[in-house]
Order: sequence, then structure tokens, then C-alpha cells
Amino acid sequence: MDFIRAFTYFTEDKRWPVKLGETAVFALLCPVPVIGLISLCALLGFLAELIHNVGNNYPRPLPEWNHIGEKISKGLPVLLAIIAYHLPLVVAILFLYVFRTVIAVSLFGGITFLSILGGLAPLLILYFAFAWSLLAVGLARYAESWESDAFYRVNRLLRSMHNHSALALQWLVASLAASIILLALLPVALLGPVLFVPVQGYLTGSYGRRLRAERMALRRGPSSVADVSPLGFSAQDGRPSH
Repeated sequence: MDFIRAFTYFTEDKRWPVKLGETAVFALLCPVPVIGLISLCALLGFLAELIHNVGNNYPRPLPEWNHIGEKISKGLPVLLAIIAYHLPLVVAILFLYVFRTVIAVSLFGGITFLSILGGLAPLLILYFAFAWSLLAVGLARYAESWESDAFYRVNRLLRSMHNHSALALQWLVASLAASIILLALLPVALLGPVLFVPVQGYLTGSYGRRLRAERMALRRGPSSVADVSPLGFSAQDGRPSH
């Protein structure tokens, strides 16, 4: 994927400082009770619109921060999907916490806890990678149709990941690498959280565009799959959604 462009494309938009500044305001409001939940839904709706715009080759895909109510309504299904996808992780972490608090008070309990933790940790990491990859396909599908059940058509999402496994792995590596860079930028005036949405949105939108192109190529026939360029992420004319 065009990894470097994910960090630079938004500067082609003349209003990018204003848009990122408004994004930062919503991000800073997220820890505030009640208001933070609304701000998070708005951010996720902004992310979904960005994925839609990138997936449709809009030249300036960074959405405007208008129609906040629409962004909240678009972001709520994304938030619910994130919770649903990560629920097994939450249950496992709660189990470990309760086990450590209640049982792991003796030497034998501590050894047992470490054994369970050592066995579960690799599985939890693998599940996190799997859930994040599945969520990316769901986000790409959701940004195409704006149908909330796109996140829960698990067989369809798994089939898409299986049929395009190389592309899914490419996205996962790019997304993890971007997250590491953004974490490193965290001390720089909160630059990491501000850039998380535009960077990850661009990578996921590009991923969705490639998935759609490969699906269409497969429908036309095996010979046309080779015509899909691995770096075919250049922007075309279009009008961004609001």
C-alpha cells in the first residue's frame, strides 16, 4: 500500500489545518463523561466518511466537519461493532483480573496465574489481530453501503479475508506500522491521536478500494486479476461526502 501517502495526502487539502484542528477538539472531548461518547461517535462517523471518500477516489477525501448529527448516526454502528468484535478480549481480561485478585494470593495461585497468562497471551494477541482485520473489512463494506449489518455478515467478511489474504496481510502490517509511528508521535503536542483517524482512514479506504477492484476482477475472470495494480491508489475526480 502507499504507506507514506497516508501521512501526507491530507496536506493537499487547503483546509486541512482547520479539519485536523476540529478533529483534535473532538478527540480531546472523548474522555469527558457522556459528551465523550457523543464525540467518539462523531469521530467514528468522520472516519467512516473518510474511508468512503478514499474508497471512491475523491481527490480531497478529508471530510468537512459539518452535519455533526449525521456523523454521529454513522459512527454509532461503528462503535457498536468495535465493542462486539472486542468483547471476547474484554471477557478474557476481566477473567484474568478476577483470577489474580481472588485466587492468585498464594505462591501456588501466583504460579497458576502466570501459567494461564502465558498460555492466553499469544491467543489474545492473535485474536486482536484477527478482530482488527475483520473490522477493517467490515468498515470498508459499511462505507460502501452504509448498512450497519455489514459488520455482522461474518461469513461474507471471512470469505473476503480468505480470498484476498495477501491484501489483508498487507493492510494489517501497514496499519500496525502506522500505529507504532503514531504512538511515537504521542508526546509531540498530541500529534499521534490527531493523525490516527486520517492515517488509518486512508489505509482502510485504500484497502476497501483494492478489495472492490479485486472482487470485480475475479467476477470478470482470473486473467483480469493481474490487471489490478498493487499501488493503484491515485486519486481521481469526485465529490466528497458530508
